[in-house]
Amino acid sequence: MKIFIIAGEDSGDKLGSAIIDGLNNILDTPPIYVGIGGNGMKSRGLKSIFPMSDLSVMGFIEILLQYKNLKERISQTIISVLDEKPDILLTIDAPEFCFRVAKKIKSLNSNIPIVHYVAPSVWAWRSKRAKNITKFIDHLMALFPFEPNYFHDVGLSCEFVGHPIISENHVEDKIITEFKKEYCLKDQPIILCLPGSRKSEINRLMPVFGETLKKFSRALPNAKFILVSTPDVYEHSKQYLEFMPQDIIFLSPEKIGMDKYLEFKKASFKLSNLALAASGTVSLELAANNVPMVIGYDMSPFSKVIIGLMLRTDTVTLVNLICGNRNIPECIGSNFNQENLFLEMVRVYSNNRCQITDFSTTMSLLGKTETPPNVRAANSLIKYYSSFKKA
Repeated sequence: MKIFIIAGEDSGDKLGSAIIDGLNNILDTPPIYVGIGGNGMKSRGLKSIFPMSDLSVMGFIEILLQYKNLKERISQTIISVLDEKPDILLTIDAPEFCFRVAKKIKSLNSNIPIVHYVAPSVWAWRSKRAKNITKFIDHLMALFPFEPNYFHDVGLSCEFVGHPIISENHVEDKIITEFKKEYCLKDQPIILCLPGSRKSEINRLMPVFGETLKKFSRALPNAKFILVSTPDVYEHSKQYLEFMPQDIIFLSPEKIGMDKYLEFKKASFKLSNLALAASGTVSLELAANNVPMVIGYDMSPFSKVIIGLMLRTDTVTLVNLICGNRNIPECIGSNFNQENLFLEMVRVYSNNRCQITDFSTTMSLLGKTETPPNVRAANSLIKYYSSFKKA
């Protein structure tokens, strides 16, 4: 079996890595993996046709500016899929890219089943997408339990498979001990800084995050700060270190190697008392580790206007959406500034009981007590492939 997998950013690479593990676990013979992926998927045998970082673009303006390059990569990917003749095309999130590829492949070769992993957020904005994607997506695997009904209503096969985050947060005690020794950490408060996985996010968020942390360090002088950079934006992040507290720990794979970076990242999450983070799936990682958080995000003025017109929900934080509460504060758009972020950090650091309760609720709703999500996703993929072949 050959599976062509497309992931467009760090979170997609993590999901792709998890489902590869799941497939290798349930199948007698591991499939051949080709497509587009990051370090996680490549370390599991995926042959990536070009660097995944070429697709890590966020926001309407940013996409327009990179449109020529993205268009070339779309064409390259379509040609590669047709040449490889995979048994399954699995696209992961990144709808701006993946759906363009899927639409063209479906028109050129309808014999390739197309499965998309991570349902579009039709419950938040652009609800008409649910109907539109039935034209080129055959099966959808959803991360959240409330999503399948939106797609069943328009006749699309969709299954809730859970979120891999609920089974990813284990870290051995010896790793925590090694991490603390490496960075001379004792019992002082630890504050995480997570400014995103895209260059556009680093550009907009990191300077404001840094100034906020400096102010927070004056309010809590004994705190230690840890900046977690994803591999794809490590070099880009360096130019913004001047905005950060002087003694911040900069956690990156370049300095310590990929394996230790992944272990130390888990250790930093396990030990932290508070996080200042970009909006995105990182809120689920923090929730899985019971790290109270404040969310900050900003985008181009044009993107703000478009999102404002289309948004159908009053929160963008996944934990808030899943558990139904609004206990994780968000400083977004016009509210994104160091004063607002600082005040929210002080408030959450002082009292975070409601967030901790929400974390437990969120993990339960994501299927924490059931079969691991990556195995459920793998089973869903193979089950749909079997039914597609019989049809």
